Amino acid sequence: MFGWIAISLLVAAAGLLALRLLPRLRPYHSLLGGGCVLLLVTTLFLRTSNPVGEFLLGTSAGGPFLPRQVFGVLWWILGAWLCKSLLDLVLTRTFFPDNDEPHARRLFADLASGLIYLFAFFGIVGTVFNEPVSTLLATSGVLAIVLGLALQNTLGDVLSGLAINIERPFGAGDWISLADQTSGQVMQVNWRATRLRTWAHDMVVIPNSVVTKAIVTNHSRPAGAHHCNIRLSVDPVTPPSQVIAALVAAATGSSHMAHATLPQA
Repeated sequence: MFGWIAISLLVAAAGLLALRLLPRLRPYHSLLGGGCVLLLVTTLFLRTSNPVGEFLLGTSAGGPFLPRQVFGVLWWILGAWLCKSLLDLVLTRTFFPDNDEPHARRLFADLASGLIYLFAFFGIVGTVFNEPVSTLLATSGVLAIVLGLALQNTLGDVLSGLAINIERPFGAGDWISLADQTSGQVMQVNWRATRLRTWAHDMVVIPNSVVTKAIVTNHSRPAGAHHCNIRLSVDPVTPPSQVIAALVAAATGSSHMAHATLPQA
């Protein structure tokens, strides 16, 4: 018979199913449906001391004798997917509420997803197939050391990318300059590199480890008017007063001049 734990899980599953029918919760239908299925799997299959679980797993007469491991693997994978989806929702609502930097949000979500699915893999090996996890962890540790030595430059770029997205000295759309005179508008910061669009509309790809070691000037922060120096080469035979007057007139007529400011030449 169903115990109080199984009844509570079934009631919770029914509640999630009822919430999924509400039109205003349409963006969360996949989460609510996944949670409902996870609760049902937990109630009917992983807890076999109920009539439905005994029938499906073949412990009672006439059951189809479905393999218990299939439902165990389904439970772990579905749970990992739900954790990953909830984390992505939290990142969207808290750290990236305007979704103006989808690449930065994706960077954190991908890293967390990898860790969550790795934990689910070890859970499947240890709890579903009853294999010793310690041996697998030892082998994985040796493999991680080998990969770390072989990919140390790439790992440095990845960690630098995480540091950039945590500190956020610049974001997508900001105009920045590096100490080596490289400048442009930030297009995205992904796993390995930062992409800039230069004044000439070229794309420059800079490894994240180089960006974190360089002196970066952000021309878009703080918001407001900024002082800008432009150097020009002029024919020496041209009178200086004529050059200065032409430069001041050109700068004054620019739509990018801040209000109540005068250019100097």
